[in-house]
Amino acid sequence: MLDLAVLGLLKEGDLHGYELNKRLKTLVGGYATSFGALYPALARLERGGWVSSTAVVPTSDPDDPTAAGRARRTRRRSGRSKSGRTRKVYHITEAGESHLLELLQEDASNERRFRLQLAFCRFLSPDRRLELLELRRAHLMGLQARGRRNPEQSTDPYVRSLFQRDRERLEHDLAWLDRLIATERNHQQGETEPMIDRSLQIEPGPDTP
Repeated sequence: MLDLAVLGLLKEGDLHGYELNKRLKTLVGGYATSFGALYPALARLERGGWVSSTAVVPTSDPDDPTAAGRARRTRRRSGRSKSGRTRKVYHITEAGESHLLELLQEDASNERRFRLQLAFCRFLSPDRRLELLELRRAHLMGLQARGRRNPEQSTDPYVRSLFQRDRERLEHDLAWLDRLIATERNHQQGETEPMIDRSLQIEPGPDTP
């Protein structure tokens, strides 16, 4: 799932590792990770050809009038940062965009993965986006049917309250999905304004499942 989160954020724009880690933590309620997990993932994505990187000298505010700001700009022009280090900026490749589309269309049964899929589903074509929502709905309908066939028999009122909470949340999620699906269908029929900026969309390639 980290691959999906990283590629989705890089599809939105190029990022260096520190900023990417910050963005991950604010993504759909917080995607907890660490530099110890992020940088190996980035290296693996780069080896796979899904991500590329460019070494750049960290920049400062060009409007900073202070002596420190002038010194930083002088170092930048000379190709050196204060520490003498460069910073990698990561970019998604064409192959990475195709892989992102594949990840967005994977099985929608995992709650955490589905949250990420929905966060970046604007990059899917309308038909693929609707298919993702319907897959998720089918999964939740299956859970609901199994719960009805196998009701909880516990006599503990607290345990029973937890199962009641799960049933209510499932019903709420299904109602929410039904609204999303209806809206997507209306968009495709031209009955309402689109939910997304179509210019941000990328169409699946010929090899995309």
